[in-house]
Amino acid sequence: MKAQRQISLEILRILCMLFIVTGHIGGRSGIESFPPFAIAPHAVNCFVLISGYFLITSKFKIERALRVINETIFYTFTITIILYLFGKADLYDITKSIMPFAPTKFSYWFVNKYLAVILLSPFICKVCATISKRQYQILLATLLLIASSLLIVFPFAELFGNSFSLLWMITVFITGGYLRLYEPEFKYWGTATLGLLILYNICNIYGQGVICLGYNSLITWSLAIATFMWFKNLQILDRGIIAKTTTFIAPHVFAAYLIHEQGLMRTYIVDLLNKFQGYMPNTLYLYLFGIAVIIFSAFIDKGRMLLFKYTGIDQLTNKIACRLNKLYEG
Repeated sequence: MKAQRQISLEILRILCMLFIVTGHIGGRSGIESFPPFAIAPHAVNCFVLISGYFLITSKFKIERALRVINETIFYTFTITIILYLFGKADLYDITKSIMPFAPTKFSYWFVNKYLAVILLSPFICKVCATISKRQYQILLATLLLIASSLLIVFPFAELFGNSFSLLWMITVFITGGYLRLYEPEFKYWGTATLGLLILYNICNIYGQGVICLGYNSLITWSLAIATFMWFKNLQILDRGIIAKTTTFIAPHVFAAYLIHEQGLMRTYIVDLLNKFQGYMPNTLYLYLFGIAVIIFSAFIDKGRMLLFKYTGIDQLTNKIACRLNKLYEG
């Protein structure tokens, strides 16, 4: 059952990235996926929930942070170099692309916040492992009080954080940890997911300007929990075409994010989408395009992994990680 649950969560990761990719590309091109309904407004939250679920009981390894840094720099810089060779970038772009964590057009808001969560995770996990269940619940309730929103002016009107804040990402991470340590006794997660999704869309259509529906909305947060638990409890065989496809693509979904959201690629990938638009219904075309982006990115990332292996980048990263891990071990 353990392998089955892992496969199902890997499928969830792939689906989340598909909805993130199609949301970004579709939004910039003016193509709505299922107008006027939203089917995955909680994809980013689910992504962070999965990390919190697995990392809360894992030994901290600085390699996780170093891999994020290496991959981010590689894709921002390499894509800029390629575009420069085709006359689509200049030397100033190349200079800025080496520093994707600086506040430039090459910066990824999610990567910066996610990297911060990884670096803070050993301390977060230590606190969560030493407090009681009741204290954990109070901690979560407190974080939700100051970081989440329900109505435009309630509870704190995003005074302490917002959908893109580090505080909110930590809140979702800690939520994932709670689901790992104290799994709620509830069986109807699929029904809850559907119900919350309907509620979200009703609020989205009739409650705009009154009800908050960002990542830090209590509705979006609850929807992410229901979806995560639903997939976690799905029984999917760890063999067969679904499992093989999942294990091939899942390790590379982060690359799909880095590639399609690269500062210069955002424009060109939308141009590519619009170039072939009109040959099929917009929704079908958008999702087929999103699937193509993820599969293409998986193959590219396979090549990137081989490059890192045979050029010694992985070996150097491991040496640095060994030294830094000792600092965390104290």
